[in-house]
Amino acid sequence: MSTVNTKLNRQVPGGRGHAAHPPLRPWKTVLIAASVSIVGMTLVYGLSQWRRTIACDPRFCINTADLKLVQDTSWMTPEIAGEIRASLASLPPRLSLMDHAASRRVAECLEANPWIRKVYHVRLDSPKAAGQSNGLEVSMAFRRPVAFVEIGQGDLARYVLVDCEGVRLGDREYAEPELGDRRLVVLTGVPTQPPTPGVVWADHAVIAGAQVADLLKNRAADFGLCRIDVGNVEKRLDRREPEIVLYTKRSATRVVWGKPPGREAELLENITARGKIQLLDQAYARFGGLHEAVEEINLVLRSVRPNAAPMRDGRATIRG
Repeated sequence: MSTVNTKLNRQVPGGRGHAAHPPLRPWKTVLIAASVSIVGMTLVYGLSQWRRTIACDPRFCINTADLKLVQDTSWMTPEIAGEIRASLASLPPRLSLMDHAASRRVAECLEANPWIRKVYHVRLDSPKAAGQSNGLEVSMAFRRPVAFVEIGQGDLARYVLVDCEGVRLGDREYAEPELGDRRLVVLTGVPTQPPTPGVVWADHAVIAGAQVADLLKNRAADFGLCRIDVGNVEKRLDRREPEIVLYTKRSATRVVWGKPPGREAELLENITARGKIQLLDQAYARFGGLHEAVEEINLVLRSVRPNAAPMRDGRATIRG
């Protein structure tokens, strides 16, 4: 008896002495596999139909026209906002919250716009009750305009916008250097033609002027500055004259800036660009303004020539 049990233990896995289940017949295996496949396909089909139904449901869709910009856009005119929204024209008028690629597609469309430097986040927000935020919310970095570039002269002059890096913004040409109710400084003396929107202007003079305009920011209006002459950048006109000169209205005050920002050491200008802004602040405080109160300010030599008659030929020194 013990011999029989030993043989059974060797034949049965686990050595417990129980008989193994007979293998399934081939037709049963096929039937089970077919049943599992049918159930799986039914679930997949049902899920796809459910997703398709949800995708068309207005409760789970947003309109691409409902674009909400998170950043401060107080400088933005309705025309510029329209150019940004026009970037989404290639998308369908409604986006489904079930479309996982929708956020990426929105970001790609917006980043192709010249006004947008980078898109940080896109949120598709389902419609909510009245008064609550809904629609398409985008967090992005804009290219802010710092100056107009004058193309042509006189009655034929037209103006295009650039940012602090010399990138052309938008495809509009303005008849006047005005952006809504704001007047930006104008870069003059530029002989080259503007590039296509979103491309850096291939002219060092434009880039240098845009850098100066960016340093001045809102102070340009305080100082009464309206024009930056960059025609002599890289001494292209006269090696004896300064490269950059700023002017107030009607050229009443001439401000010698000198070298472009970052190149002051080439002419041993022992003063940085920010130091020059500080000197302008001092002159502004001393004379109560620059326009028509001062004939010339030389930021390189730290000198001021007032417009007052008794000091017409005299010079004052700015300490800095």
